[in-house]
Amino acid sequence: MGFQGRFWLCWWIVIVGITAAAGCRGNYKAYFYSHPVIITTSLPEGEVGVAYPATRLIVTGAPAPYIWSDVNNILQTYGLALNPSTGEIIGTPTQATPAGGVTVTISVTDALNSVAQKDFTLVIYPELQITTTTLPDAYDGQTGYSTTLMATGGKGSTSYLWSIVSGSGSLPQNLNLDLSGLISGDIASDASASSPYNFTVVVTDGIGTKQANLSITVYAQLQITTTTLPDAYKGVSYSYTLDATGGNPGNYNWNISGQPSWLTINSSTGELNGTPPSGSAGTYTFTVEVTDGQQTASKQFDLVVSSTPIAPKADFEANLTQGEAPLTVTFTDKSTGTITQWQWDFDNDGNVDSTVQNPTHTYNSAGWYTVNLTVTGPVGSDTLVKERYILVVGNVYYVDGVNGDDSNGGTGWSDAFATIGKALSVAGDYDQVLVADATYNETNLDFGGKKIYLKGVDHNTAGAQPVIDCQNNGMAFYFGSNETKDSAIDNFIIKNGKALDGGAIYCDSSSPTIINCTFSDNSADDFGGAIFCDYSSPTITNCAFSGNSTGWYGGAVYCNYSSPTVSNCTFSGNSADLGGAIYCNSSGPTVSNCTFSGNSANWRGGAIRCFNDSSLTITNCAFSGNSAGSEGGAICCWSSSSPTINNCTFSNNNAGNGGAIECENLSRPTLNNCILWGNSASTGGNEIHLYDSSSSCTLNYCCVDNTTGAYSGGGTVDDSNNCVNSDPQFADPANGDYHLKDTSPCIDAGDNSLVPSGVTTDLDGNQRIVDGDNDGTPVVDIGAYEYQP
Repeated sequence: MGFQGRFWLCWWIVIVGITAAAGCRGNYKAYFYSHPVIITTSLPEGEVGVAYPATRLIVTGAPAPYIWSDVNNILQTYGLALNPSTGEIIGTPTQATPAGGVTVTISVTDALNSVAQKDFTLVIYPELQITTTTLPDAYDGQTGYSTTLMATGGKGSTSYLWSIVSGSGSLPQNLNLDLSGLISGDIASDASASSPYNFTVVVTDGIGTKQANLSITVYAQLQITTTTLPDAYKGVSYSYTLDATGGNPGNYNWNISGQPSWLTINSSTGELNGTPPSGSAGTYTFTVEVTDGQQTASKQFDLVVSSTPIAPKADFEANLTQGEAPLTVTFTDKSTGTITQWQWDFDNDGNVDSTVQNPTHTYNSAGWYTVNLTVTGPVGSDTLVKERYILVVGNVYYVDGVNGDDSNGGTGWSDAFATIGKALSVAGDYDQVLVADATYNETNLDFGGKKIYLKGVDHNTAGAQPVIDCQNNGMAFYFGSNETKDSAIDNFIIKNGKALDGGAIYCDSSSPTIINCTFSDNSADDFGGAIFCDYSSPTITNCAFSGNSTGWYGGAVYCNYSSPTVSNCTFSGNSADLGGAIYCNSSGPTVSNCTFSGNSANWRGGAIRCFNDSSLTITNCAFSGNSAGSEGGAICCWSSSSPTINNCTFSNNNAGNGGAIECENLSRPTLNNCILWGNSASTGGNEIHLYDSSSSCTLNYCCVDNTTGAYSGGGTVDDSNNCVNSDPQFADPANGDYHLKDTSPCIDAGDNSLVPSGVTTDLDGNQRIVDGDNDGTPVVDIGAYEYQP
């Protein structure tokens, strides 16, 4: 039998009794099904790029299994798929639907092939994206900072909720981000100290989320830091760059108003430029403004236009020149003239380290440092180099001959060593050894090649120096390990040294520094009563040599194939057979700003003897009262020795031949801007004696007595180049004062071009080239001393 009918949302079980033809009877179940019904009412909204929410369609009233289908394949168009067995919609949308969505028709077939179908609206929103990539800069103390974060896609801006990802960073102090994406508030006055501020923002529309890394840069307040302008000068090109701080330097834009017509400003660099015309002297007031696009700063300046600039002359000093690392040194500019720019090189490596007029620099590593200052003005530049000006020491050791003990550690005055030798054995490169004023009977002290700075100090008695008294039992120091300028002796009295060569100091292929020392009563059997130099070039500065002697050559200093630098020294009362003060054999020392008085030689060269191709350079020196038993009361030149002598004064020297200078055997000295006056010779040549025709002497712009008896011998004295042959009018020659009177013919009578490069002062340390005769043109004087009007 069969049953037919329509039932909804339910099914029944009917039990039917049937009697068979054979009389059998049984009970049977019959199933009645309704048609399938899709009861899912709507589809969730989706968003491009976001996994579609898990959605399973539901059907009732029909027996499983079911077969689901997307009738028009709409889901596939948007990157979704319908599972035919489970009715699950899965996938990640790939494109957005039109506004309002699209219709998706879903059908389901049950086990009885009954079919149900339903239309749904599918809404897929565009991908959510943060479009803000940068945020406006801010500045300290800014009020009313405001910017809104922007996004597109998703469910639209009304659904966006913004926040900062926890732990990703923070906004500048006093700024806040609200849910709508507005960043606002007042910037703290010191916010730039922690700039930039990096953080991550996140936005959600209820479906998707997006993040973006953003940053806010907070600048210091913009201000013009230049306080005054250097003067300008008529007819001279003017250039000066203004300085500013704060704001965004990359966006600076400069403007000027109220300025004279000849003055302009570079809008990018802030450089003022122009040339004041004739008749423009005076003071000009104008305003300069700089902006970075957010901030604006302005300042009023006065610019003085003067008539004549003065050439710059570089000079400086430091508050400290020695100390332990780290050593902070303040440099003070002492330059003169019209200066608009300073360039400091604190370690002479060729790089400008500071352009501040009075800078401070910290030295962190031990060693000697050469400092270079270049000053520039409207009419040129000048550079001063102070070689080895700063000493940064590693360790400091102490020696006290009164209270010390060599069993101590030498780390302080209370722990001082007793002997210099002990300290030298302990100290290393760039260590300093401070030696207290006392008497030290030590000999043959040896640096051993180490770069040690040995310095005498007045620890026990104010103003006293330590004394090394060798007691005629040896030399004080031996340098034979290739020592350089970095091995230094400073501020000692060295006396009663006695040796075969080098009564006080012996230098063998070594070139130490010797400064502020006094050498007295030292002697050598053969060469170098005080200092012996063999293939060595020591630097000898600000030392006094008196009463030193030798049996042969070089009463004070002997040079053999050596080129020492001797400056600011005095040589008095030294004696030898040859070269009462200095003897040079195949050597080329440089001698400057020294005085030679009362030195004597039994034979030749009362002060200096040059032999065997020696080529000295002597500048700003005074020779007086020196004597030689035979030749050259001041200087004797033999065997192709040709010194160059600049701005020196020779007076009251005497010899048998050549009261001032004697030359022979191819020797040809040149004298520039020198005075030879009042010297005497018992045999010939009160001023100059040239023994043979192979020798000559050239005098350029010199003051020389050329009367009968002044020159003698077979050589030629050429005094034709602008020489003065009248009394130089010394201030007080009887008492050794060889400065010039204001009536001297030597004032402004020299040649500036003959002054060696780098020579800026005279023997007294005064400016070398001045306008002594007040004619408006500075010209060098003849002689060692420059007249100072």
